[in-house]
Amino acid sequence: MPQGWSNDLKEAFYFTPQGSHLVPYAWAIALEVPGSRQPFFAPAHMRKFGYLPPPAPSSELNPDGLPIGFTREPAPGSPEGDWLGMNCAACHTGEVVFGDVRIRVDGAPALADFQRFMDGLVAAYNALLSEPGKFDRFAQQVEAAGTARPVPLREEVESYAAGLRQLVASNWTAEPYGFGRLDAFGHILNAVAGGALAEPENYRSPDAPVSYPFLWTTPQQRYVQWNGVVGNPIGRNTGQVLGVFGKMELRASESDRFRTTVLAERLLEIEQWVAVLEAPPWDEGLLGEIDPDLAARGAELYAEHCQACHRDQAYAYDETDHRLLEVTMVGKEEIGTDPTMLESFDGRRVLPGPFTELAANGNADRVRADALLSHVVGGVVRKDFVDRQIPREEQVLYFGGRLTAEGKPFDGWTKGPSYKAGPLAGVWATAPFLHNGSVPTLYDLLSPEDERPTTFWVGSTTFDPIAVGFLSAHDDLTNAERARLFHFDTRRPGNANTGHIYPKNAGLSHDQRLALIEYVKTLRGPGPAAQE
Repeated sequence: MPQGWSNDLKEAFYFTPQGSHLVPYAWAIALEVPGSRQPFFAPAHMRKFGYLPPPAPSSELNPDGLPIGFTREPAPGSPEGDWLGMNCAACHTGEVVFGDVRIRVDGAPALADFQRFMDGLVAAYNALLSEPGKFDRFAQQVEAAGTARPVPLREEVESYAAGLRQLVASNWTAEPYGFGRLDAFGHILNAVAGGALAEPENYRSPDAPVSYPFLWTTPQQRYVQWNGVVGNPIGRNTGQVLGVFGKMELRASESDRFRTTVLAERLLEIEQWVAVLEAPPWDEGLLGEIDPDLAARGAELYAEHCQACHRDQAYAYDETDHRLLEVTMVGKEEIGTDPTMLESFDGRRVLPGPFTELAANGNADRVRADALLSHVVGGVVRKDFVDRQIPREEQVLYFGGRLTAEGKPFDGWTKGPSYKAGPLAGVWATAPFLHNGSVPTLYDLLSPEDERPTTFWVGSTTFDPIAVGFLSAHDDLTNAERARLFHFDTRRPGNANTGHIYPKNAGLSHDQRLALIEYVKTLRGPGPAAQE
């Protein structure tokens, strides 16, 4: 899709490291699939988890041909050498297949199954330690990579595998996420409040998955996450790294506390790249022509029923004259969609560890999890600025200019549990819909609740240009697609497909739904020329 990025910029977005340390890099390259000699991280194997192949077999940033979003992370002084990690692109690069054409959509939600991937990684390490011949091949390849080790390799691998099993077990959920969803805040809080604070009581099942949001226009939006809780980009992106295997010191001495592997300078670059990413246009040559008369009727309906919340072209000046794209936060009672994500985050309490100043009377009472996370992320950012001696005028860039007149970072949404109603340009490429991915197509989303599918299949990237979404009925899919799909049941906890009915208590007719969809295809957003 033409979205304003050069091929070089796409490559940089796909493979720039950000501080995520999942597994030693040499180990990752040598790891095999259970029962096979196929490399585990080979794009052909990673496809089963929904991760996309790279644009070329190898490149300067991706010499080993890893899938999009898997990165070589520098680790100076680490006995294992560099690490393999993940960056934004793993979860925010999408694909649409129509006919014989496979379309890459940068910044779109990935239909990736993170839980299935992590379970597969555990299985690969279990096989490495048990299947005859596997460890010998692994050791030979790792030793050829020349990484020094203070202890025997097998002992080190066994220790790592035990930690990996524990990590996956601590994030177990009764209901699987499936493709295209993750409880990001749940994983971040477990990593920070459970792992880094060494407080086992702080672990909680991350059972409130949401769809990966699309990235275009996010640097210009006042709020980005579904619950709008972070007000500035460096805070948002630092928390993201801590949730995907970033390492941190929270119980160390005062001088080392808040030291992390987060690469803030790379996060600034990525945020600046995303600032010029354009919404994917509806390609009439590939996807079908837009009916201008139908779209015109849809524009009238959009202005009447949608524009008050979804303000694609509306900019406003905040209290410091910083120009931001307006975003509406809608209370959970009004929107009527599944409240699990809001209640899970808003109601969570944790032990503060060494940060007793967050607790009442300075004791070890439980504190709000969001307050702890904000404190930790703020400490990480401040320490990084001090360690790298970042001048004040440059710090403003990291915050995206989002500082009050007193020089404090913008707060997130503070007016009660609400979901974001953001801009809709390019939304055609972001199915399934609603914050929890519980509705397969735009047509279903505009339908009354009792007409929405109760169950459907997720994981296909085959596009339906009429209803606008991916094919989700089992009979419409190929045998290859059926073998790897996830069965989404809206009756399960956290999966409700209710709410978002406009106009209230009336709904839309069949013809009105089709007209609205036709108009939404035309939305292009403000574009970089309108951004400041």
